[in-house]
Order: sequence, then structure tokens, then C-alpha cells
Amino acid sequence: EAQALLNGLRRDQALDADGLAALEMKITAASLAQAPDANTLQQAWHALPQRLQHAAPVATAFALRAAPLGLEDAGALAVADALEANWDESLAALYGRLPAGRDSQRLARAEAWLAAHPSSPGLLATLGCLCRAQELWGKAEDYLHRALAQGAGADAWESLGHVFTAQNDAGRAQIAYANALRLGRGEPALPLDGRSLRQQIADQAVAEIRNAHGIPLLPP
Repeated sequence: EAQALLNGLRRDQALDADGLAALEMKITAASLAQAPDANTLQQAWHALPQRLQHAAPVATAFALRAAPLGLEDAGALAVADALEANWDESLAALYGRLPAGRDSQRLARAEAWLAAHPSSPGLLATLGCLCRAQELWGKAEDYLHRALAQGAGADAWESLGHVFTAQNDAGRAQIAYANALRLGRGEPALPLDGRSLRQQIADQAVAEIRNAHGIPLLPP
């Protein structure tokens, strides 16, 4: 039915190319989100052209529906492939929030993106989440502080609170959780002690951006 509607709009030239593309993405994402079971979801996904699989709303819908159907690794792979085709901050942040599957290479794959996207708050927050999942507390804390310095929001503060809680640092955990709530209300974050001046400078610093071949790129 949805495909028939799209075909009719194309035939009647009722929308321009951009409008049709946006509507197609919206309909496709909605269809994936409503897939009743894993087989239906996989069949629908594999039937899509690559341009739709790499569209952020479509990859997001697939990954979020895949997780509760036991397709965690397929969902994470779809997000990773979409990111490598077209970088998107919302996808970068989602990658770290997806449930853990059997893929042990998610952290390594995300760290490989850091050379080209060193100031991405979504990627830095994802790296913090993935390190936390592996109980790499020091790395998780560093990545999350960097994410916050680059503009990450409430989710990064909440994840940092989990890191402090795991290390029995109740005082800083309380501040981190409070900041997650404050940002959700549009209020400024409270200061957090425990970072040396050197660490604070490192949090703010933006690493040199390099392309896939390791060649430095000029800043945008």
C-alpha cells in the first residue's frame, strides 16, 4: 500500500525529488519499526536498496526493532555500515546505546572512527558506553568527559554516573545523575571535581582529523 502511494506520487509528480526521498525514508522506517517478527524484519531489510539502508532514519528504525527480536548484532552492523557511508551524529550516539550482542569488535570498530571524527560528541559518548560495558572504567570516564566537553547531553552525564557508581564514587555519581536531570530541564550542569588541569585541557582538545589513509585534513 505504501509503495503504491509512492509510485502514484512519482507518476503524478506531486512531490519534487527531495520530498519523495524524505517520504520514502519515513515510510520505510515506519514499516521496519512495525515488523512483527525477526524473519519479516530481515526480509524487509534485505529487500531495501543500499541507499535506504544507509539512511540514518531507516538504519535507526531497523536497529531499534532488531534488538528486541534477538538481532542485536545485525542492528549494530546496520548502524555501523550507515555511519561509514554517511556520518550522522544521531547514529554515532545510538551505536553505543544498542544492546550488547555476540560481536566483540564493536569497541574496536568505533575507536577506528575516532581518527576521522575526533570531536564527535556522539562517537565519544558511544566509546564511553562501550568501554563501560567492558568495565574499562578509566577509558570510559575519559571518553565521557571528552564527549561532554564537545557538547554531549544528558545521556552522557547519566552514563558517567554509572561509571562513578561502579567505582563506588557516590559523590561524583550523584552530581553526574543530577546533571543529567538538569540538562533535561534545560538548566546548566553543576561543576564536577576530580579532573586535573591537564585532564581538563585534554578533554577540550580536538585531535588532528585524518582521512581513511591517515592523511591529515584541514578543519572544516
